[in-house]
Amino acid sequence: MTVSQPHGWRRALAVAVSCVFAALPAVAAAETEDWVPLDRAPADIERLLLGLSTADTGLPLAVRRGMLQRAERVEIPRTDGGVDHYFRLRHETDGAYFSAAIRSLAGAKPADTVYLLQADHQVDRCAALQPLLARADRMPRDFCRDDADAGTAMLRTGPQRFGYTTWRLAGSGKPKNVTRSVLPDDPVARLPAAEREGVHDHGVIASSAWVDRSRLAEVPVLRLYLEYGDGHGLPRSHPRAFPGGHPGEQVHTAHLGFLVWDGQRFDLRQTVPRALWPCTNDAALSPSGQSCQPGSPDPFIVTP
Repeated sequence: MTVSQPHGWRRALAVAVSCVFAALPAVAAAETEDWVPLDRAPADIERLLLGLSTADTGLPLAVRRGMLQRAERVEIPRTDGGVDHYFRLRHETDGAYFSAAIRSLAGAKPADTVYLLQADHQVDRCAALQPLLARADRMPRDFCRDDADAGTAMLRTGPQRFGYTTWRLAGSGKPKNVTRSVLPDDPVARLPAAEREGVHDHGVIASSAWVDRSRLAEVPVLRLYLEYGDGHGLPRSHPRAFPGGHPGEQVHTAHLGFLVWDGQRFDLRQTVPRALWPCTNDAALSPSGQSCQPGSPDPFIVTP
């Protein structure tokens, strides 16, 4: 089990904190999409949320029930004529705010459909959780701990990859956690030691790849990268160097690949066609860089 930490990126954070769903960096990039409020989340999302445990997600049962009534959705057309969905959900009470983003990903047959889930929280103190926890939550005693230095509470959640867990709704049973079979290993673990320590603006050492989710409301693709501080970087000739228009001999963004949904799992690819990574000219919505600006081409987009 790991302690979930608030996510933040140099450019995405400015957008995330300015919108109502500030705790949902996963959907900050979709603020320009047509989010439709729902009276209640649909049956498959209800089955997913209520079938999970609090330990899986850090979302108490009372929170998940509340989220079902605070949901919004974007429909995403697929090339086969079908439609996937992207949901954002929230629940708040005194001293505690919870949010979730769920992206459906259709497979070759209905049983292959995957739900990509990111959950987040902002809890002032562990005492704020007490009214939300019931016997059905079955939480360990160390589920929550107050962090005096951070001025917030930290919740323990189950293992994730790239900030996500993935689930299938097979048969009539509980959701099946397929994170390990659907999402590949973190490529940071295979990097040479000299390239592994990405340094965030606030001096945080990256132990895993950072995720650009900015196109997830359009295509079933995530982008993995590391961002280095001023004292670190890669030479411009490095095969993972993403120029990003920054001057100097070093490049401060390292491209680690694209995670592309292939109908059964996410395939890690080093390059994709433009159709799988649409343009955005707003750097705030694309943490890994402005990839469509003149003079700053994306070397990992191989076809128009």
